[in-house]
Amino acid sequence: MKIVEICPYDLTRPGGVQNHVLDLAAWLERAGHQVRIVAPLPVAGTGLGHVDHIGGGRGFSLFGTGFELTYARRGARRRLVAELRDWGAELVHLHTPWTPLMAWQVWRGLRLPTVTTFHATLPADKTTGAGGRALAGAARYFLKRSRAAIVPSVSPLAHLRPEATGTPAHVLPPTIDLSSWRQAGDAVGTAPDEREGLEIVFLGRFEERKGLDVLLTAWPTIAEAVKGARLTVAGGGKLEPLVHRAMAGPGGDRIRLVSVPDATSARDLVAHADFLAAPSPYGESFGLVLIEAMAAGTLPLAAANEGYATVMTGPGARLLVPPGDAPALAALAIDLARKPEERARLRAWAEGHAASFDVARAGPAFVEVFQAALGR
Repeated sequence: MKIVEICPYDLTRPGGVQNHVLDLAAWLERAGHQVRIVAPLPVAGTGLGHVDHIGGGRGFSLFGTGFELTYARRGARRRLVAELRDWGAELVHLHTPWTPLMAWQVWRGLRLPTVTTFHATLPADKTTGAGGRALAGAARYFLKRSRAAIVPSVSPLAHLRPEATGTPAHVLPPTIDLSSWRQAGDAVGTAPDEREGLEIVFLGRFEERKGLDVLLTAWPTIAEAVKGARLTVAGGGKLEPLVHRAMAGPGGDRIRLVSVPDATSARDLVAHADFLAAPSPYGESFGLVLIEAMAAGTLPLAAANEGYATVMTGPGARLLVPPGDAPALAALAIDLARKPEERARLRAWAEGHAASFDVARAGPAFVEVFQAALGR
């Protein structure tokens, strides 16, 4: 097949959707298919050599998360569409389609059979407001024009309601190549329980949806109860003042702030930690960050939002706390810090569980959906 992957987000910015697009495309190529990736020009810096970048953009925020608003000029859009048609494009895989505007422009110009992946899960209290109604309307628009829909877990189905349009919906976990995360874990060498002190890391955007405020509220309790515990907060965003405030408060001398790390540094930070804190209260339709951490040998301490609960099944439920509950997060970290044998058992489970989501296992299911959309 000749597949066009259209991503509305800046691929040079770290993110689960971006990783999914890049890793799925690479696996499809290895499996014998041909792929072109379309994405907006980076907000800052240079683009990726193997990506068709088109359309400028600027940052925007909605429902507590950030993304890019993009627009492709008519001339550039027509040239790219003509080039993709000449290349022989057969199928569009459209990601998070309601993100304005470039992805919709290119997709509409191509007019090809389409499989649409809806990555986002709205917080429950946002599905009835004006923004939620607008997204529901957009979902119906794209569902009616797609031969199949993909969601990363069952949680987005409640507001998408694909059954109303008759579009077949498939629940498929996002694909990710975990080899680099396993290598990062192997490179650490020393078993987590043999390291000095306890290391907790937060990796992600400093925004409401990621729950950084919950972690920073829990931290003084953890720091007081666990001698030598350290917290690394890596990323960036509008909530950074909360980090500086925490660094000036109780246990703040054991907080380290790392500006947005590159991919290699991010993997190294996670692999060297005992716990990855992932306290996102809402808006997670899956949990790629949890899987990456587990592949690197690091246990996630995660909020039991709908998406994360989809990943942390069986023994993994032990690592979940109620969303927004800072005391529960602190209690879990303290309890597990005192139980090295239980941590070892959970890590053994986690590494095997993470492997089940590797692109090598998940990729064939995407191929089946694509082939069905083309009637093959």
